[in-house]
Amino acid sequence: MLDFLSLSKEIYGLEIADTYARMMRLAHRNGGSVVVAAGFLRLPEGAVQNGEIRDEKKMVAAIAELAEKSGAGAGRAAVVSLPEDKAFWQIIKMPRLDDNEMRAAVVFEAENYIPLPLDKVYLDFEVVPSSLIENRCEVAVAALPREIVDSRVRVCDAAKLRPVAMELESQAAARSARQNANFAWPAIIIKIGDTQSSVIFCGRDSTRAVFSVPISNTYFIEKIRAAAEVDDDGARKLKTDCGIAAAGFDAPPKGDDNDKREKLFESLLPGLVDFAQQIKKYVRYYQEHEKSFRADKLSFRKVIICGDGSDLKGLDDFLSLKLGIPVERMVLPIGIEPHRFKSVDSPEKSAHGCAVAAGLAARALAIESARGGGRPPKPRFQKKQK
Repeated sequence: MLDFLSLSKEIYGLEIADTYARMMRLAHRNGGSVVVAAGFLRLPEGAVQNGEIRDEKKMVAAIAELAEKSGAGAGRAAVVSLPEDKAFWQIIKMPRLDDNEMRAAVVFEAENYIPLPLDKVYLDFEVVPSSLIENRCEVAVAALPREIVDSRVRVCDAAKLRPVAMELESQAAARSARQNANFAWPAIIIKIGDTQSSVIFCGRDSTRAVFSVPISNTYFIEKIRAAAEVDDDGARKLKTDCGIAAAGFDAPPKGDDNDKREKLFESLLPGLVDFAQQIKKYVRYYQEHEKSFRADKLSFRKVIICGDGSDLKGLDDFLSLKLGIPVERMVLPIGIEPHRFKSVDSPEKSAHGCAVAAGLAARALAIESARGGGRPPKPRFQKKQK
């Protein structure tokens, strides 16, 4: 049945990772944004692997349960995350054209950047506003395999949660960062996700480049679990309570729990050193190849870390030492109404880990505000009708 008589105005942000899913809804309060609903759920093993939904039946049940935890009734809408490691994303230079001409030109040009047949992907693009100079502009082009998008639409529909928009995890995280009062261009955002990390370069008013690094929250948990001989819950607690926190990082930290800390430090150190080296490599590459900024505008004053792996204790100090740039955890620019939560995992407990969900929820709130009622807009990356 068509939904043209729906009066529901509530739109949630829905983040789907390999091992968990999050939902969040924001509302306007006293000139700012406040979390009025939030939920977190561990996904069944194997339901999602490397960003691909492998068991749709399990995912439908999980999303329905999460929606109930989050207070989202049947028929509600959502802005849904898309996996970064499955996307092809590029900024390309184009002549200034009208909308129809631009779409045709982008599709033609995209064949040079996307290593898949265009009939196998969904393609979307956006003109970078600050790039409109004379007769030229820059266009951010994103493409994903159709099945990645279609499977998310199917499980949401089956769980009675209507997807009204979809976007990459990096875009959502960058939106959360940009809403901080102390955010300044240019910036580096490092999202340490479930199965990989993204190094996001932001300049002017847009995301300029995104690079993937194979280190993740799962990597941290596995290393800590093996070193401390604990289960996953024990590893998560050690990650936040102990981590690699120390006055210096050239020798194992000292203290009452020296043996435990030394084991954790030694197990995590090789991966973290490689992580820092890869970030430095991408910084150099970006500075050498980014031609739209003067050299003095490519000096980064701050690195912001977010994602579930960013709560490794001592990680901010470690990266700051290795990169030579101040590093801080993301602070979400939103208030919280904890008495509204039905989930035991509220944003208070892991604010920086909620960066993607908060960014999706911020876009959802913008859609709510612009729509004002009636049927939600159709999802982006929607299959074209023949």
